[in-house]
Amino acid sequence: MSDNRVLMINTVSRIGYGIMVIAIPYYIPSHFSTLVGVVLSAYPIAEALSSIPVGLMVGRFKANYLVSIGVLIMFASSILFTVSSDWVILTVLHGIMGIAAALMTVPLLTLVVYRRVKLGLGYGGFFSTYFAGYIVGIGVSGLMQKLINSSIEASRVSMLIASVVFLATLPLALMLKGERGVKVLRRRRLRRSELTLLPLWLGIMIMLGIAFTLPTGLTRHLNISGAYVALIYVASALVLALGMMMFGALADRIGVMRIIIIGLIGLTLVIGLAYIAVSGLISISSVIIPLVPSILLASALVPSIYAYVGYRIEEGSEGLIMGVYNVPTAVGIAVGNLLGGFSISHLGLGSTVALAALVLASSMLLTGVLWIIQNTRHYNSQST
Repeated sequence: MSDNRVLMINTVSRIGYGIMVIAIPYYIPSHFSTLVGVVLSAYPIAEALSSIPVGLMVGRFKANYLVSIGVLIMFASSILFTVSSDWVILTVLHGIMGIAAALMTVPLLTLVVYRRVKLGLGYGGFFSTYFAGYIVGIGVSGLMQKLINSSIEASRVSMLIASVVFLATLPLALMLKGERGVKVLRRRRLRRSELTLLPLWLGIMIMLGIAFTLPTGLTRHLNISGAYVALIYVASALVLALGMMMFGALADRIGVMRIIIIGLIGLTLVIGLAYIAVSGLISISSVIIPLVPSILLASALVPSIYAYVGYRIEEGSEGLIMGVYNVPTAVGIAVGNLLGGFSISHLGLGSTVALAALVLASSMLLTGVLWIIQNTRHYNSQST
């Protein structure tokens, strides 16, 4: 497998995704405002529903074929998005984009598993480029909104740029190496050891979805400018990208579980500092200094969780497991968006951050229970 091609495809495609994140909400006309949520939710729902089927296909079809099909679908859908304002058509197109995202993401995640060594570094690089691409894409789309007076026209131009970006990944997708493309004779199955961290991953994705809803609340309730909030988020994404690469490599040296614990400590600190800030106990600017190292520690979670799972995947089940773990990625963010939006509107910022803390505690508790059950059964089987 060519790791460089996987990372390049991931980076370039995430630039396209980042452009769409900003462009699509502006593109939808104002008189469709009540339907914005419907249009936006079509993407994660479609991606979640298609992730496991795509994972099953990874073992039967070459990864470069699946990724290339996803690229072409995303390219065509991005162009079609600029020629219609009908909310039904937009919803269908955004759903098709979700299917294309699964066709691209699940095979790429699976190709990292196939290396079977240094998975921490592999997934650290994967998710670092993931965030880096989003940062660039959001910047490009934001620049279009600034340069072009009409928000709709700016979004239309942004979507055309996104389509070109997606098309640029096609040659790389066709050249992917290391694809399995062979039918595995043994029956693919899900094992408890592979699913132990699934609740924790779902909880993290829900919290990420909640985090996406905070900017409007920070601007509305704390009178913080949108530019300042955007700067905080972009800086946080940069810290996450750097930390994922660093802790991914470290996980291969000192052990995945130790890095997961470090990540949980960091995430707990992030939530605690966020609650202090939004409660007005101290200013946002005063929180930034301790927040940076806390975010850096929290970045350890993502590559270490995937490395933990990757090292335990039974041969032949790689695509299936990556498809399973891609489901909470899509569903969790969507659920987090809904919870965060409702909580900010009806309960306030402090309660929203407290809700994120409750999600983290619940996911950790459930994961801990599964961990104890798994290790108890493993110990008993060795004893007998």
